[in-house]
Amino acid sequence: MDITLRLLHILFGVYWVGSDVTLTFILLPRLKALGPSIERPVMRVLMKVIPPITTISAIITIVAGILLVGRLKGWGVLFSVGWGWAIFISLVLTGLAVIVGFGLLPLVAMKYEKLSQKLEAQTPNTDEGHRLDSLTRQVTIFGRLNSVLLILVTAAMAVARFV
Repeated sequence: MDITLRLLHILFGVYWVGSDVTLTFILLPRLKALGPSIERPVMRVLMKVIPPITTISAIITIVAGILLVGRLKGWGVLFSVGWGWAIFISLVLTGLAVIVGFGLLPLVAMKYEKLSQKLEAQTPNTDEGHRLDSLTRQVTIFGRLNSVLLILVTAAMAVARFV
């Protein structure tokens, strides 16, 4: 059972973190550089499949991780040994990543998409242009913050065994 939980936790965690970092730091900037006529249709197609797969991966990763903590060393050592502190830090950072990646980011992205679709057939006025720019910056900031949080979670997990 432990090996199955470890495999689920690691494999789905690798997908969750890897796809997020790839999307945020590699794919999105390249698409943005190609312009809205390419970026928007590609993102519409990708956003139909990426969020559901990422959500499932995140849930499997988190559930397997929680079960592993209980099975490996127990919740009682969370604040008494280095491993416990590393796991606690990982849990907190994971919680923040879930809030940002599955809460704040989708909300802002939906606002961006709604305004973007409204403006496709017309030139935005100054206020709409500023709003679109602001939403673009927010999506970028939340996306990067989420990726950094997931990288920090991965780092904390990697060192947990050795502290």
